Amino acid sequence: MNEAPKTSLLFSLASRRPWLVLTFALLLSVLSIWLTAQRMEFLTGRDDLMPQNTSFNRDYRAFRAEFGSTEDIVVVIEGEDADKVGSFGSRLHDALVRDKAHFSDVFYPFALPYFRDNGLLFMPLEDIKELRRNLTLAASALRALSASPSVQTLFTHMTGSIGRYLAGDEKELPGILFMLDKLGAGFTTFGTGKGGVPSMESVFMNPDSAFARAGRQQILTALPVRDMTGFVPAKAAIAVVRAEVARLKALPEFKGVSVGLTGTPVLEHEEMTTSEKDITMATVVSLVLTVVLLLFAFRGVLNVFAAMVSLLVAISLSFGFATVAVGHLNILSMVFAVMLIGIGIEYGIQVVLRYQEELQLGAGEMVALETGVTRNVWAIVMAAATVAAAFLTFVFTDFRGIAELGIIAAGGVVICVLVTFTVLPALLVILTRYRKARTPATAARPGEHGVLARLMFGRPKLVIALTLALCVASLYPLSRVSFDYNLMNLQAKGLESVTYAYKLMRSKENSGYFAVVMADNAADAQAKTARLERLPSVDHVVSLNTLVPDHQQEKLAELAALRAELADVKPVPYEESLSLMELPKVFESFRNAAVSLKERLEQNRRPEAKQAAAFVATLDKFFAGLEKERDKNAVGMLQDFQGGMFKELPAKLELLKQSLAARAVTEADVPRELRSRFVGKTGKLMLQVAPKGEIFNREPLKNFVDEVRSVDPHATGEPVMVYESMTIMRDSYRLAFIYAFVAIVGILLIAFRSVKYALIGLVPLLVGLLFMVSGMWLFGISFNSANIIVMPLVLGIAVDSGIYIINRYRREEGSAAGVILSSTGVGVLLNTLTIMASFGALMVARHQGVFSIGAVMSLGMVACQIAFMVTLPAVLTLAGKKR
Repeated sequence: MNEAPKTSLLFSLASRRPWLVLTFALLLSVLSIWLTAQRMEFLTGRDDLMPQNTSFNRDYRAFRAEFGSTEDIVVVIEGEDADKVGSFGSRLHDALVRDKAHFSDVFYPFALPYFRDNGLLFMPLEDIKELRRNLTLAASALRALSASPSVQTLFTHMTGSIGRYLAGDEKELPGILFMLDKLGAGFTTFGTGKGGVPSMESVFMNPDSAFARAGRQQILTALPVRDMTGFVPAKAAIAVVRAEVARLKALPEFKGVSVGLTGTPVLEHEEMTTSEKDITMATVVSLVLTVVLLLFAFRGVLNVFAAMVSLLVAISLSFGFATVAVGHLNILSMVFAVMLIGIGIEYGIQVVLRYQEELQLGAGEMVALETGVTRNVWAIVMAAATVAAAFLTFVFTDFRGIAELGIIAAGGVVICVLVTFTVLPALLVILTRYRKARTPATAARPGEHGVLARLMFGRPKLVIALTLALCVASLYPLSRVSFDYNLMNLQAKGLESVTYAYKLMRSKENSGYFAVVMADNAADAQAKTARLERLPSVDHVVSLNTLVPDHQQEKLAELAALRAELADVKPVPYEESLSLMELPKVFESFRNAAVSLKERLEQNRRPEAKQAAAFVATLDKFFAGLEKERDKNAVGMLQDFQGGMFKELPAKLELLKQSLAARAVTEADVPRELRSRFVGKTGKLMLQVAPKGEIFNREPLKNFVDEVRSVDPHATGEPVMVYESMTIMRDSYRLAFIYAFVAIVGILLIAFRSVKYALIGLVPLLVGLLFMVSGMWLFGISFNSANIIVMPLVLGIAVDSGIYIINRYRREEGSAAGVILSSTGVGVLLNTLTIMASFGALMVARHQGVFSIGAVMSLGMVACQIAFMVTLPAVLTLAGKKR
């Protein structure tokens, strides 16, 4: 047993006035908790975390000043029936636009008469020509069906058309084949249960055309009135939209319509809600795991109780410090409480384990406690200084979110050290009276000659050689691990807002991920649009000009010709009735006509024979399905088929005929609601630049941003903001890492007053980081804007545990192996396990960013532990003794 040191003033206060120290600490803790509850705020927007003095931020603020906030709640409405989708959107628009308390603006293009009346003019000219060809081929059938929309009419008409062709009327064949093709598709999907009957749009329009896709996916945006007193400012508005969507979806007329919410407010809301729940759960899990580990290590409840109360006091005081020093938390700094569980407890572990070791070696209670505290003062202060320095380097970066985390976490580390040397000894003194009486122990220090010890410490040169080989091998993974620029990868998997955000990003018609370029006037807008659309990475540009259809004269001529073709199509209301007694004969006549058509085409060796044969096979399968259901629900199947085809046919034909009456429009006809979205307050024009491919990853994103900026250096928008902010964040952490490394080298030189031991102290850091990156590469984990936080943190922790080991090795008798097997080495192991428990608890998170913090930190701790327990003792053994 080492001779007990002289009593220090620090220990004297805690040992002589323990209740005073504890009472004062508890009162401060209660005050801190109250202050946090009253004044702590949360910044939910990512813009709040970014540096405000950069050129890209100034460009974004200038755009916002010109066009206002674009942070809308985005409602994506989808379905196979464009009219049904449009009707849903119109009903939702009418409900939300009346709610001025929650929405300052609601916009739905389909609700504007401008698009309803002139929608066909926005189709490409070739699509309009195809529409005319299709409707001309189907005109004869439409005339019959408009007068009597039913299955019987359809089959009877088709039988008559085939009969006329067989009688020698060749001009009937194109229309017959067109209708058979569409009917065959309907029979196939309806009969197999893979879908409904073909909609009018799928029959007459190219289902893959931009116009058709835009009809099947429509967008409503609502700008929320933000409640800045709440945790998420748009929470109430989001709830209103969700409630109204749920009410409409429950209506039978909207069966088959799917709806999802996305947009910046929804993404932020779901991210904050998810991460808040995740971090709360992770904190509980971390505390439980820490208690379990301490029970196992301390082998007694009293010491665990003292350590955990001290930790909770430190965390409470840290929250109070964060409230006073910064005043708010953000998506990054929210994890600091979990950090402090793992980091803060390590100082108490060193004190308690040394205290218990001295007791086992026969020291008295107060002497053992005095030794546990004073023998660790220098090591703990230096170890904490490395972690605090790692955090404080965040302050020198340009990224506000990172700088604030650095202030909060560094202050928390200092508080944990102060609590370790005041509250923890005071509690241990108070609990002394409750301990069982001890008899002098004769236990020796752990043996250094066991099999495990010889295996770990017996061949230091071999250990160093293997470590060097693995470090060299780790250089390849180091060169391959990338930084993930895709913010969506941070969100919880399966979130509705993320799913629909991806849909919009990948949609050319409703692209929700576009750069923004501003033009001074119409000529400038036209020139910039032409240059932008020539760029390889740009798909198209949306502007005020695109709101006026092109090729209007040609399109209007096509629509006029089609209007004349359908002049005598006069739909009557649909009546749900089936002539059940007549249907078998109608079906049989139709099938016989189809078979005769097939045989005639085969006899004449016409290429259309294959199409007719395929239809007959499809028709037989459909009739076989009806026969199979004859005693069950054949009538119901027919009613569903007929209703699906013809129930809405009259209304759709009327809407079509109205849309054929479109007239030429000019820029002056663009409605104010639409115009204001592309014309700013001072008359500047906005150009929305949509990317040609996916730009989620860094290289395509950088390429897109660079190309757009080649046209306008002040281009902004979401892609620019993401690229710039992620680059600044990545570079800020790199800079913080360099600063922290320099600071830690200085601290090691101060701590050891030796260049040799300062270099030895860097060994766990370098080995641990290389092994950690290798583990990330093996498990396919990239750095991202969340988990990159662990790099400076691992740097600090990798060094601070090494300080404990080197400090004891130099100051006390024994070998490097003996230090590892002493309470100091056990403490380092326990420190690592508690940090792994606290950060590993983050892996219960659904939020992938929070999860990745836990995963990377756990890998880092495993890697550092190998360096502490295996590599560092080998280096110390070969480096020689000592002071």
